[in-house]
Amino acid sequence: MFSPFLESKLKQIFNTESLDFLTQGIPQSIRVNTMKISENDLILRLKEKEIETEKINWVKYGYYIKKSPFSLGATTEYLLGYYFLQDPASMYACEVLEPEGIVLDMAAAPGGKTTYLSQLMGGNGCIIAIDINKERIRSLKSNINRMGAENVITIRMDSLDAEKLGLKFDRILLDAPCTGTGTMHKNMEARIKTEKDIERCTSLQRKLIRVAIKLLKEGGILVYCTCSVLPEENEFIVAEVLDEGVILEEVEQGVKGFTKCYDMELPRELEKTKRFYPTLGTQGFFIAKLRKEKG
Repeated sequence: MFSPFLESKLKQIFNTESLDFLTQGIPQSIRVNTMKISENDLILRLKEKEIETEKINWVKYGYYIKKSPFSLGATTEYLLGYYFLQDPASMYACEVLEPEGIVLDMAAAPGGKTTYLSQLMGGNGCIIAIDINKERIRSLKSNINRMGAENVITIRMDSLDAEKLGLKFDRILLDAPCTGTGTMHKNMEARIKTEKDIERCTSLQRKLIRVAIKLLKEGGILVYCTCSVLPEENEFIVAEVLDEGVILEEVEQGVKGFTKCYDMELPRELEKTKRFYPTLGTQGFFIAKLRKEKG
């Protein structure tokens, strides 16, 4: 059941009467933490527990859970940090970033992406992981410790104040706070978002992406992503900054971003951004890869 406002908006965006493709269930998925165990060893251990897995072929260490006799958050392997419960699109956003050098994770809690960035970096370089929420940063620190991500520094602060760090970054991940309309397959609250919710989120997103661009080194990469399916939070935000010293690079996986919406024409290069839906085996998600121009 959707709020009348959101249902009308979604049908207009996707030009369809059926919204089932946004709400259908998806398999649970895990990311193997190769900082602590090899893929083969973990899959064998899970098989012994009668947990059936299937490799996700478009992310490096992801597996769908086809069958499990018990909660995946209660196994010894989980508690030891051998795997993280994570959506494939979330994993993929980290791979798109190509993390190296000094990395900023601007809204890091609860740590799924942070710990994967550390894994992809092989523990090299440095990740500054910031979050403003006191409770969420506790879970961030807990997951960093559990997963053995030793190259991460956590800071509790407002991402809008990140310039106070006095650093420039080779890579920045901005998983922007959003309406969460990409999680409607499991989150009923996401189905009743209002116009005010959208306005509040987009106002913050506009500010955050501009802070990120300022903090990015020339030639550096910024990945902007959300778990929203609304173009206001995705393509519209990216389109606003395309003349502010950044260029879009191609995101390989997913469905092309919108270049037309609400009878509005958007920049053609937004096709390089990508969208994900439950029909692709992920939550609703959006990824844009931006490189800061030199000079």
